[in-house]
Amino acid sequence: MAKPNPGVNRASNSGWIRGTRGRLWRRWLVLGAVGSLVLAGCDRSAVAPEDSTTPPTAAPETINPTPEAAPTASPDPIAQAPNQVPANPTAQLPDTLVKQWEPISNVLVAFGTMTVTPSEVTWSSGQSSPYTLVSTEGGFLLKLETSPKFYDTPNPFIKLIPETNETGAVTSIEVAFYDSEAQLQKDEYIMYGSYFVN
Repeated sequence: MAKPNPGVNRASNSGWIRGTRGRLWRRWLVLGAVGSLVLAGCDRSAVAPEDSTTPPTAAPETINPTPEAAPTASPDPIAQAPNQVPANPTAQLPDTLVKQWEPISNVLVAFGTMTVTPSEVTWSSGQSSPYTLVSTEGGFLLKLETSPKFYDTPNPFIKLIPETNETGAVTSIEVAFYDSEAQLQKDEYIMYGSYFVN
């Protein structure tokens, strides 16, 4: 009986391994391509191309037999125009926010203590303004009537966001400062910091 040639077996084994690796690599490549197509098909922002042979369809006509009730104030403070009067024009801040607040954040230390009364916000560095409560969604959005300046930038809006401890008591507030109505609409504050109750 002839002895098997070990060189031939190695060559055939390495060819099998190379062939298997090649097939596995191709399978992964195909799976990656299919996965990309599936994900692209799930993209809801993608617009399907229009078929030029299909005529455009007219929008369905809506019939409204009863008049709609007057729209109520939007619960979303960003969607609601900040210069609109809130649904309740006599709305006031809760007593838990009508206090004297000490700055925690370094950005606010230069302005000192912030005192909130039922009708005015005052900082010990000299800025003060009467305010109107515009919204209570996601915090208490105040329109400052005199647009006090902080770091030489007028801030016509601030949002007070209360923070509570484990017993539910308000112990600190975060304050977002907005330099314009446009920035408020995008919820892009110019300054942000925290105060604790004095």
